[in-house]
Amino acid sequence: MPGSLIGKTAVVTGASQGIGEAVARRFAEEGARLVVSELAEDSADALQAVAADIVAGHPGSRAVSAITDVTDPDACDALIALAVEQHGGVDVLAHATAVGQQLGPTVELTPGEWDRIMAVNAKGAFLLCRSAIPHLPRPGGAIVFTGSYTGLAGQVDRAAYCASKGALRLFTQSLAIELAGDGIRVDGVAPAHVESELGQRGLEMIAAREAISLEEAQARRDSGIPLRRQADAREVAEAFLYLASSASSYVTGIWLDVNGGVVLR
Repeated sequence: MPGSLIGKTAVVTGASQGIGEAVARRFAEEGARLVVSELAEDSADALQAVAADIVAGHPGSRAVSAITDVTDPDACDALIALAVEQHGGVDVLAHATAVGQQLGPTVELTPGEWDRIMAVNAKGAFLLCRSAIPHLPRPGGAIVFTGSYTGLAGQVDRAAYCASKGALRLFTQSLAIELAGDGIRVDGVAPAHVESELGQRGLEMIAAREAISLEEAQARRDSGIPLRRQADAREVAEAFLYLASSASSYVTGIWLDVNGGVVLR
């Protein structure tokens, strides 16, 4: 759908790398104006580089960047206010900020680690929506979350992460029902293993825990994926584009599986 986001403004979080970066770049290709954000200050340089590169290739994107602590209501308000100030409004919220947990049994999971995961992965989605919803067009607004296959079924040693993504899934459905009458659609994309910094850290934790090489950890992981490989982030971004565009105008409340069939195991 060439130009499917022309005239639209998208706020994309988690955009310094991985899925968020791929989504921002894909949206720019389709004509969107952009505000890109990232969670941590130490990602500021990478985020600014992504924004500058997007503008160089797609000047119409007018991409601007901002560090945004999504666990802070005022920071979420400021991010949306930036989009309104720079581009006149917000049409699409694409939320790709997420953090992984330290792998381990629940009895070894600290309350602080649980709170950190839930604050970013679940509360952050709520706070961003709370800030963005008043500015979304009625009809025509779209919210797309980065879910996970771990939000569909529990996993050993990932209780906090699974709980956070499970909460996000039900939040997606609840918000979709709530906003349907206004013509605002709310959906999510459920990836599994993606070529990204977060995915690499997960592999490193598995390799360290099992005392195996990274190559062995990846081979073991990929053997459980029917397509036998991890996803390229751009493959996930294509699903975001579908859910953000008018191509999915009669779709709301879903989590679109983009996980190589891993949920079929």
